[in-house]
Amino acid sequence: MDGQNYLVFHNDSNDSYMNSSANFRGADVGTTFIDLYFASATIGSSNSGYDKVRLTVTATKEEQALEDVGAAMAGAKNPVMVVADDVNSLYVSDHVTAVASITLASQTQTRATETLITTEALAAADSGKIFFLSLLAGFTVTLPSVADAGAGWYADFIVQTVTTSNNYIITEKTSADTNKICSHMSILEIDDTDDGLHNAAHTTITFEATPAKGDRVRIECDGTFFYATGLGVSDDFVALA
Repeated sequence: MDGQNYLVFHNDSNDSYMNSSANFRGADVGTTFIDLYFASATIGSSNSGYDKVRLTVTATKEEQALEDVGAAMAGAKNPVMVVADDVNSLYVSDHVTAVASITLASQTQTRATETLITTEALAAADSGKIFFLSLLAGFTVTLPSVADAGAGWYADFIVQTVTTSNNYIITEKTSADTNKICSHMSILEIDDTDDGLHNAAHTTITFEATPAKGDRVRIECDGTFFYATGLGVSDDFVALA
């Protein structure tokens, strides 16, 4: 183990919960129940949600049961302590009678974002980010090499500020790669002549001089090539070269 104490709750044979005592955040007592709150083990610390374990306790014995649970947690001698076990009817307090429910915090999924305002060379560690492109004069973003990025690397690029001069350019790392970008771009405004933009092997993706706010490109790597998809308003929202 890692030096921490772990608390276990069994609601039934297929519903159990474990968290560290270090993640315990407090308790709330109601009529015939105690709610125990833990920092979630599955979402980041920036989220405000908590996991909750509700224990059923004997009527009029709520405060005593809370004290018993607190004392057991504080004095735990084993790294893993079963607080309440409905399967085997074992409880740290004579006044706890069941694990009524186990409720996990809402697992909100977010991604890291970064607003770019100048030329940037990306690294393997930038995988998963959403980059907002935000400079009137435009700039160039250089991808990591295919070898450094590796299979599974991906990022999104979204026009936040419409350029008035120059362009936003996404380019491969030319010192390491040659024609390692394969692109398939879609156009929002479809007419009879539109079939999207395609280039199976190229070096740069250049947004038009005055792109629409929200035009975007996603790039994903399989360890050999970067695969780019995008969505834009005009027929030539990007140039592939």
